[in-house]
Amino acid sequence: MKTNLLSGLLILSGLYACQPSSTTQSTTTESTNQTSAASVVTLNAQEFATKSRAGTVLDVRTADEIAQGKIEGAVEIDFYSADFLDQVSQISKDQEVYVYCAVGARSEEAARMLLQQGYTKVYHLQGGIQGWSQEGLPVVR
Repeated sequence: MKTNLLSGLLILSGLYACQPSSTTQSTTTESTNQTSAASVVTLNAQEFATKSRAGTVLDVRTADEIAQGKIEGAVEIDFYSADFLDQVSQISKDQEVYVYCAVGARSEEAARMLLQQGYTKVYHLQGGIQGWSQEGLPVVR
């Protein structure tokens, strides 16, 4: 009797294990989303200075912050602007986009938003313009 019960349980568990699970599909989707978020590449100031020549540099600070100095040639789009995503959409999704802010938190969030909008080559400046300046790299006013 115990053997029949044990055999029955093993068969049921084997059948259950072979069934597709919506939890498994959900986990796969979550992993894909996490992989996309991980696609934002964080660069230190020296790497950013070298690599950003190949793409569009995007300054997501406010106008008051930018007035204190910015990376030469950077496109200025205020992250807090109501039409931030509309303005960003003017940048080709095929280009590499190098994003920075004051210290790095805002630009990291902006970089993730760019990925959600379909940009695939997104880079973030670690430490923002403050880290850039601390490395002695030039800013323009």
